[in-house]
Amino acid sequence: MKKVLLFSLIGGMFALASCGGGPSDEEKAAADLARMDSIKAAEMAQQEADAAAAEAEAAAAYEATEEVVEDAPAKAPANIIEGKTQAAENAAENIIEGKKGQAEAEKASGEDMIQRKKGKAN
Repeated sequence: MKKVLLFSLIGGMFALASCGGGPSDEEKAAADLARMDSIKAAEMAQQEADAAAAEAEAAAAYEATEEVVEDAPAKAPANIIEGKTQAAENAAENIIEGKKGQAEAEKASGEDMIQRKKGKAN
């Protein structure tokens, strides 16, 4: 009788040990989703930093053009100065728009990558 009790206790221990332990599918999915969200947040922060750098670069280009215009001789007609100022503003806007477009393209490719990885996880 003692042996039967002993074997049933040992069998019960093995049964309990084999049933628990690892994370469930829901916990794995939640951890994967949290990891994907952190990757997306990091990419968004990088894109915002790139956009801010592009705006700073455009502002510097604009100020450099203004300095050139201010250093021009006083006898230059006003329409040339206005033309150069407008050209500098357009150049700054083109730089900003180009960087924003590049950031949007990177964002879209990052989101596509996340969707593909989510598809593989499912």
